[in-house]
Parts: sequence; structure tokens; C-alpha cells
Amino acid sequence: MAAFVTFCSGLALLQLYALQSERRHEAARAELVSQLSVIRARLEYNLTAPLFITRGLVAQLIFHNGMSDADFARASSLVMQDYESIRNLAMSRGTVITSVYPAEPNRAALGADYRDLSGQWPAVERAINSRRPVVAGPVNLLQGGTALIGRVPVFLPGPGGEPKLFGLISVVIDIPKVFAASGIDAGSLPLDLALRGRDGLGKAGAMIWGDEEIFRRSPVEMEVTLPDGTWAMAAIPKGGWPKGGWSGDDGELRVTRGMGMLLFVLTALVSFGWAVYARRQRRAQRFMAESEERYRALMETAPVAVIVHRDGRILFANTQASRMLRVSEGQALDGRDVFDFVHPDSRDALAERVDAVLAQPDSVASGSSRYLTAEGEAIETEVISTRVSLDERPAVLSVVRDVTDRLRAEAERESLLESLRRSNEDLQQFAYIASHDLQEPLRNVAGYVQLLGRRYRGRLDKDADEFIAFAVQGTKRMQEMIANLLDYSRLRHDDGGTESIDSRIPLDEALADLGAAMDESGAVVEVIGTMPMVSVRRVELARIFLNLVSNAIKYRRRDVIARIRISARRDGLNWVFSVADNGIGMEPASLDHIFTLFQRLHSRETYEGTGIGLAICRKLVQHNGGRIWAESEPGRGSTFHFSLPAAD
Repeated sequence: MAAFVTFCSGLALLQLYALQSERRHEAARAELVSQLSVIRARLEYNLTAPLFITRGLVAQLIFHNGMSDADFARASSLVMQDYESIRNLAMSRGTVITSVYPAEPNRAALGADYRDLSGQWPAVERAINSRRPVVAGPVNLLQGGTALIGRVPVFLPGPGGEPKLFGLISVVIDIPKVFAASGIDAGSLPLDLALRGRDGLGKAGAMIWGDEEIFRRSPVEMEVTLPDGTWAMAAIPKGGWPKGGWSGDDGELRVTRGMGMLLFVLTALVSFGWAVYARRQRRAQRFMAESEERYRALMETAPVAVIVHRDGRILFANTQASRMLRVSEGQALDGRDVFDFVHPDSRDALAERVDAVLAQPDSVASGSSRYLTAEGEAIETEVISTRVSLDERPAVLSVVRDVTDRLRAEAERESLLESLRRSNEDLQQFAYIASHDLQEPLRNVAGYVQLLGRRYRGRLDKDADEFIAFAVQGTKRMQEMIANLLDYSRLRHDDGGTESIDSRIPLDEALADLGAAMDESGAVVEVIGTMPMVSVRRVELARIFLNLVSNAIKYRRRDVIARIRISARRDGLNWVFSVADNGIGMEPASLDHIFTLFQRLHSRETYEGTGIGLAICRKLVQHNGGRIWAESEPGRGSTFHFSLPAAD
């Protein structure tokens, strides 16, 4: 009987401690879930918010049917002001990076083709095929370091109204700053955290942060939702999960005496067990209360409005929400209808997002909404909503950011851009009128100077003949420069649309125009392979070939026959044309300047010209959606490359 009672007492104590251990473990997991939910919400916001800035850039690209490098830099400097986590913005035409801001220290990325970057191309291809934003990374950057890259494909209306890929806008997000803003790298975190899911592959992806071993230690796991995938987040308490078992004192207690002592010890053990249980239960409750207080403090100090509501009724709103909605001090938002503060134009859309979030756990819905303040003023906001559990019932947590000032600034920026466009048109018109009006007096000066040369050559002294010759040469150069300037000012971005043509046709037209120059110089032009079909303005492509081949003939070496090779190769969505010669070549340091207006590398006594031909080529190539660059070595010739959209 004594053995039976002892066995029952021991079994009861073991069961008690097992129950306590399980409750303690459940409390620890509940606390960890609460902490991890806050970190996840902040991380999702800090990862998603930078992608919002691309909307203005994409809208500008679509509105203007493209964007110059200078306009991209100005627009990027405006939109990056409020986002410290953004390292840089980049714009590609097709799959080739043509613009990056800030230019330093990111110049290494210019000219890179995503198709040649095995670590980045899969994400770029996924964005193009899905026509949706894609967040990839961490990615090793060409300019050094690693970062997350958000990419937004841009499609412009093409011939027949079919969407046509212009390129991509890329947002390079600094990982340490995002993690710091989300609280992940805080040394005071009471948990060990790990992230995996490179390129949005979830648990199937590679590690991003922390020790992979955490995923194998029964962690609390959550998914971080990205625009096109997820990250897997796992956490355990620092030092591991609490372990159950007997304390040292309990392990030393033994029943050594009769039934009375056994009952006394048994009663003491039961009382002690219940005391331990009650104390730990109170401790767990106090811990939960402190956790709730910390969570509330975090919400109250958040720089954005946080509103929790269920069935339209506000359950919690932080101080920033009261400030945003202009609620008088002392008036609480709790218990009021959240839709009373939503503009009628936005109520249906907001209600649909709320229903979608409640219907699917762990989902996140975002969008723009118009709110009404307590004073009746309409404000523009961006809202990110997710489903949370409050009092064991689902509710909606919404993070609301007032973007009224930002949208107003964007509108002002659009107005400035429109003003700039009009100024550019006025400047082009001025250049045309000025250069055109200068022609007539210059022709008069040239005529009289030439008349002086013919009438008085040999009748005055040698210096006078030389001065007249200089004047004649100067007026001829001025006439040529004004004619070229007039030609350059006539190049406009609205001179008709592109068409699908065989590029051999404008090439043959250009070579026919250069027949006399080729016969005189003895130059040999060789066309390698078959010229492709491209989407271009035929006259402008002929002009590009004419200028490049003409330059190859002009800057030939006198000791060898000038040989010019013209070829084309496919590069993704574009065709890249190459015009290679065996001429005098250039120093590599000069390649950045040769496409600048009136830029010359040689004196007029050595080679004639005004230095405007390559500037016209660049403007024509950009007009047709491509880019132009050069490779050269002194004494070994030059190769000019330019890309144009493929017709297929």
C-alpha cells in the first residue's frame, strides 16, 4: 500500500510539473509570436514602401513616352529624399542599364546588360514576363556590396496600341538600413532570429539573416510577404526554449518514514507544487502584461498612424492617428466608426481591401485612400492592412501614412517638368530662328569677303592676301556651324512614329550618298551578314549610318586602305549595330566626350568639321529608343556601337 501511495504521489508530481512546463512553453511561444508579429509588420512596410516611389517615375515615363538621363536624375533626386534605405535608383532601356542616380559611386553599373548578369537576370526576366514588381536579393552589386533590388517593368504603347517594353526602374534597397529600421539587428532583442527566402522563394530559398540552425529548433515561424514572393522568418527565445523538470530541492526529497510522514510530505509537495504553479502563472501574466505594455508603447511612438478595427469599430488608435485625423486632445478614437473618417470616394475600395484581408490570414493589402479629418479636410494616404488576432477574434491592423504633402510635391514637380518641356520647346524654336536669321547676314559677309579676295588678290601685300584668306575660311566655317546647329535644332522627339523596316535599306541609301567620298578616298565598306528588321524611323537610321561611315572615311590613316566593317548582333529585345574601322583611333579617355555638341579632338587644320556629327547620332539613337557608345585604341581604329529595338 505504501508503495502504491508513493507511486501515485510521484506520478501526480510528475504530471504537475509536465503541465507547468507545457504552460510555460505556451506562454513563451505566445510572447514570441507577439514580438515576431511586430518585427514582421515593420519589415514588410520597410520593404514595400520604397517601391511606392517608382509610381511617379513610371507615370512620367509613360506620359512622356520615355525619359532622358538628366530628367531621370532630377526626378530621382526628388523621390529619394524621404527614403534613407534607398541606395540608388536605376533605369534601363530594354535590359541595358542607361541611367543611375546618384551617379557616384554607382557608375560601374552603367552599360550593364541584365542578360549578362547570371545572378540578376532570372528576377529581371520574371518581372518582364509577369509585368509586375519583383523584389530580388540579397544581390551582389556591380558597384560593390549587396542589397535588395526592387524592379518595376515599364511598358509603353507601341504600334497598334500593343504594350511594348521600354525597360525597368530598379530600386536598390540598403539591407542594413532596412533591418535596422525594422529592429532586426537590435542587440537587445530577447530572441534569436533567422530569415531565409532569397529572391522571394520562402523556405525553399537561401539564408538571408541569422543562423540556419534556428529553423531546426522548433521555432515560431511566420511569412514576410513581398510583392512577388515571401521570406520565411523563424525565431526562438535567447538561450533556447525553457526546459521542464524537477528542481534540485525536489529531487532530494524522499519518503523515509511511516504513513504520517508520507502524507505530510505528500501534502507539502502538493502545496509546494501549486505554489510554484501559481507563482509562475502570475509571473507569466505579468510578463504578458509587460509585453502588451511594450507593444502599446511601440505603437504609440510609431511615426505613422496605426489603427486596429473590427466590424468598422476602432479598437485601438495611436497618438499619430489622432494627430493625422486632427482629433481634439482628450477625444478618443476608440469605439468610433473608422469609415466616418474615410472619404466617400474611397469607402468602397477600402471595404473591399478589409474583406480581402479578413478572408485570408497572413495576407497584406495596400493601396491609396482619401481620409477626412475631424475638421472635414480631405487628406491623401497610403494604407497597408493585415489581419491580426485580438481577444481571440480576427481584427484588421492598418498602417496609414499621410502622403498629402508628397503628392502635392509630385504635382508641383509635374508642373515644373511641364514648364521645363515648354522651355525646351521655346529654346529649340529660338535656336532654329537664331541660326536661320544668322544665315542671311553671314552670306553677305562671305560674299563681300570672297569678292575682296578675287578683286584684290595679288594687288595688296602678302599679309592682306593672307588676312582675306583667313576671313574667307572663317565665314565658311561659321556657315557650316550654323547650318549644323540649324540641323541639330530640327531634331525633335515628335517627328512621326517608328516603323518596322529592313535596316539594309537605309544603310544602302547612306552608302549611295557617300559614293563620291568612298571613290576619292579608296575606302572599302564591307557589310557582315544580314541586316535585321528594326523598329525605327528610316530617315534617321540612314542619317546615323551616313555620319558614322563618313567619320570613318575622314579619320582614316594615310598609309593603309580604309576598311570599314558594318555588322549587327541580337541582344535581348534589341539589335546592336557596329561600325568598325582601321583608322587613327582615339585615346580611351576621350570616349566620354566625343558625343558632346561641338566637341573636337583635332584641330581644324588637321581635320575639317564642326564637332556636331556624333552629337546628332546620339540624339537620333536616343530618339529611336536606343543608346550609342564607342571603343577605340590609338593607331588601331575605332568601333561605334548603337542599339535599336527589334521589330519582332
